[in-house]
Amino acid sequence: MVPTTMRILREAIPAGFLEVGEPLWLGLDTPLGSGQSSQPQRAGVAQLVERNLAKVEVASSSLVSRSKAPIHLLRPARLAGGALACLGIGRGIGARLGLGGCLVAAALALGNVGCQTETKPGGTEPRVRIDAERYRVDLFEDDHALGGEQPLVTVVVFTDYACPPCGRTWQVMDHLVEDYGADLRVVYRAYTVPGFGRGEQAAEAAYAAGAQGKFWDMHRRLFAQGGQFDRPTLRALAEELGLDVPRFLDDIDTGSHSGQRVRHRRQAKALGVTGLPASFVNGLYLPGYADEAAWHGVIDEEIRRARGLLAQGTPRAQVYEAFMKSASTKQVGSAPGEQALREELAAKPNVSATPKRLTPPDPSKRYSVRVGDALAAGAEDAPVEIVMFFDFRCPFCRRAWQQELGVLVRSQPEGIRLGVRQLPLEIHPEARGAALAGLAAARQGRFWGMFDALVEHEGPLGRSDFMAYAKALELDLERFGSDLDDPGLAEQLAADVALADRAGVTGTPGFFINGRYISGFNPGALSRMIEEEQAVAQERIDSGIPRHQVVDAILQDAAPLPGGGSPQPANGIPSPADGLPPAGGAP
Repeated sequence: MVPTTMRILREAIPAGFLEVGEPLWLGLDTPLGSGQSSQPQRAGVAQLVERNLAKVEVASSSLVSRSKAPIHLLRPARLAGGALACLGIGRGIGARLGLGGCLVAAALALGNVGCQTETKPGGTEPRVRIDAERYRVDLFEDDHALGGEQPLVTVVVFTDYACPPCGRTWQVMDHLVEDYGADLRVVYRAYTVPGFGRGEQAAEAAYAAGAQGKFWDMHRRLFAQGGQFDRPTLRALAEELGLDVPRFLDDIDTGSHSGQRVRHRRQAKALGVTGLPASFVNGLYLPGYADEAAWHGVIDEEIRRARGLLAQGTPRAQVYEAFMKSASTKQVGSAPGEQALREELAAKPNVSATPKRLTPPDPSKRYSVRVGDALAAGAEDAPVEIVMFFDFRCPFCRRAWQQELGVLVRSQPEGIRLGVRQLPLEIHPEARGAALAGLAAARQGRFWGMFDALVEHEGPLGRSDFMAYAKALELDLERFGSDLDDPGLAEQLAADVALADRAGVTGTPGFFINGRYISGFNPGALSRMIEEEQAVAQERIDSGIPRHQVVDAILQDAAPLPGGGSPQPANGIPSPADGLPPAGGAP
C-alpha cells in the first residue's frame, strides 16, 4: 500500500520536531523579551537560508506540482531530538521531507502524493540548491577537526562552551561526521562571548587537554557541564580523562594556549560574526542552531558541487582551497531582524552586562580607599597609609616594589602601613593564578614570603611553581592546593577587583597614599608623595591629634569614589598576616 502524504508527514515530523526555543533569526542564547511570544519558533531550510540572506530553491521535488522526478525508497535517519524522518537514499529528499515551512504546506495541499517507485522519463535527481555568497575562512595548522583529512565539505563552527545552542550544534556535528565519514570535516573555533561565564577558561581547558591528546573528550564533557567551569570542575574532568593534572593546570594558569583562542576570536571578528553558534560550510555562512535534517540538505548540495570540482580536475586535497579562491573577504551581513532585536534589548534595563567604563581618580583629590581587611604590613597606627593595586605579572608593579616601595616599607615599618589589593589584568593570563597563590599562602600566615617569591620569579608561572614555593615556605601542601581551588578565595579576589573598579583604577600598579592616587610607576614619584604625606601627618600630630587617628582626620572630607558606592571603611575583618620579610626574599 502506498503511504499517504499525511502519514509520511506524521512519521517524518512528529510532535515537537523542528521546534527550537531561542529566536532563530538571531541565533543567540538569549531569553525572550517580555514583548515576544513564548511559543517555539519553527526552523528549516527556508528559515536557515533566510537567516543567511540566501535564496533556497527546491528543484525537481515530487512534493511540488511542477516536479516529474521520483521519490526514492525511504530509510529512517536520526534527527535532532531523536526523531525519525523519511530520507531518500541520496539524502537530499530526506532533508526536504524534514524541513517544515513551504514544503510542508505544499505537501498538505497535494493531499495523497505518495512514495513513487517508478522513475518517470526526464526525471532528475532531487536536490536542495543554495545560492549564497561564500566567505574566506582560513584554516590553521593547529586546528582541532573531526572527520576526513581530504573532505569534500569543510564546516568551521565558532562556539562558546557556555552557550547551550552551541552544545546542541555539536551534537548534530557528531552525527553528521558519523553519517558522511571522509567526505566531511568539522573544525572547532573558539569564540568566547562576554556574558557567558568563564568561557575563555573552558576553551583553554579544551586546548590544554588537546595538548595531551584528549581535546574531543574534554570538548564533549565541557558542553555537558552546562556552563559550570570553576577550577574544581576542570580539575575533576582532567582526572576523569586520566590527564597529567599538574601539567593541565599549569597550561591553564600560564595561558599556554591563550594565543590560539585569541587568534580564533580575531578571525570571528574579522568575519563579522555577532552571534553563536556560527558555522561556515565551505565558506557559506549559517548562523544559529539548525536541526540535523537541514544540515543534510546543505551538505548534500555542497558534496554535489565538490564532485563537480573533482570532475574538472581539482585534486581532492585541494577542494576547500578551490572554494576559498573565489570567496569574499568582506564581513557577513546581519541576520534578518537582528538589528531590530539588538535595539529592542538595548532599550531595556539590565538585559545584558554593561562593559566597564572606569572614571580614573582625580590626582588632586583624596579618596577613602583604606587598607581595611587587605593583606598588610607595617604598624596599624602608622600616619601614612598606602593601598597598592598589584598584578604579579606586571613588569611595572615589580619594578615599583623592587626599586622603591618595598625599600621604603621595610625601612619605615612604624611610619608606613601598606595594604595589598590584587588586580590581575586580563592581558596577563598567569596573574590570576599568582594572585590566588598569594591569598592561599596568606591563609597559612605566609603571604609576604609567597609575595616575594612571585615577584622574583622569572619565566612562565603556573601551579607547579606555586606548589614549589609553598613547599619552600613549609606550608601544608594539601591545604594549599585545596585553597587554590576554593571558590571562597576567588570571591576574595573578586572583591579586590570590584574595589579597583569603584576606585577607578584602570591599570597596574595603582597606589592610594592617604587617599591620593598615583597611577603607574615613575621612579621617585612614590617617595616624593610619601614625604609630602609624612609632613601633613606630622602637622596633625603636632596639633594634638592622636597618632592612630591621623589618617582618619586626613580623610574626613574625602571625595566619593569615582565609580560610586560607599566609602571604604578604615578597618574590616582582619586577614591572616605575617611579618614583612627582610629585603632579599622569604625568611
